[in-house]
Amino acid sequence: MSKTRAELINQCLTNLGVIASGQSIDADLVLKMDGFIDPAAALLARLDIYYVQDVGSAGPIDGAIEDEAFLPLADWIANKACSGFNLPADQKMQALAMLAEDTLRTLAAPARTLRTLRIDPALTTPRRGIYRGGFW
Repeated sequence: MSKTRAELINQCLTNLGVIASGQSIDADLVLKMDGFIDPAAALLARLDIYYVQDVGSAGPIDGAIEDEAFLPLADWIANKACSGFNLPADQKMQALAMLAEDTLRTLAAPARTLRTLRIDPALTTPRRGIYRGGFW
């Protein structure tokens, strides 16, 4: 089941440490983070890292973010939003963003096109090496 834009915003705010689990989210924080979603998704697509099919609309409304990309996207976007929330450049956030980028590149990679052909061993001729000598 896909995730919505509002869920992505909530996860990004949680990753930033702006809100704690169980705490109600301030509307100002949601609108502030909502402003980072579209530019971050456009940057990911432009850098050929990952393309989000449906990131939703500002507000936050709708969105269909794939489950496998949800957490890496939240980590990557939260790192980009650190400066907007007056948070210092954190080594933990940068490390999570690098891991998230690698994961998103893996998810966006095309399927392998060059497959090896498997042949039934009964159809192949036996391959016997030729002994060319030993120790002198």
